[in-house]
Amino acid sequence: MLHRLWITFIRFCFHHFYNTFAFTYDFVSAVVSRGHWRAWTRAAIPYIRGTRVLEIPCGTGNLLVDLHTAGLAPIGVDLSSSMLHITQRKARFLETFHGMSLKIARARAQQLPFPGQSFDSIVMTFPPGFVRDPRVLAEFQRLLADDGRLIWVDAGRLLPHDVYSRLLNLAFDVVDGSDYFIDGATKLLMHAEFDVKIETVRDEASVVMVAIARKQSTVNS
Repeated sequence: MLHRLWITFIRFCFHHFYNTFAFTYDFVSAVVSRGHWRAWTRAAIPYIRGTRVLEIPCGTGNLLVDLHTAGLAPIGVDLSSSMLHITQRKARFLETFHGMSLKIARARAQQLPFPGQSFDSIVMTFPPGFVRDPRVLAEFQRLLADDGRLIWVDAGRLLPHDVYSRLLNLAFDVVDGSDYFIDGATKLLMHAEFDVKIETVRDEASVVMVAIARKQSTVNS
């Protein structure tokens, strides 16, 4: 009972962090991860197939900028108007001073405003609970081209295991840590008819996991 209440409390905090306190997101995520958060999200980039990329949720737009800089054609979607407000500010600055045009939209993951097979890759980094909704994964199947990829980055952990790292890793585990990611995410994606493999990306002080889920070709079906 206490464990369930604790999980509910942590998820409540994360919800408000992503909405009410979205203006703190970039600073807090960098501090609590000891500067690894951006590197964790960039772990998706080497696994991207094609150039038409959907990032959902796009949050404050940092990875969207990285995807654009990598020569891709990304579109960012988020439901949080607070997050998108921050992304829009960044987009205006980047367009004015760097000529970079970012495309963003507000929508629910269950009903995205794009035609079928619009994307070669869909990227999620540390997604919220919507990923467990079968309607969302069905929507991703609809949007991906044949052999397209859903790339899911999650379960970041700090090394070595000092007191701070242990506490932070415990908080990450509460909102679906590495044990869930290996087993739960694989089963979830396979049930949605993706071919799945899990990769582990490491540096000298952290580790993050990447699920690469391939949409099966429908050409011969």
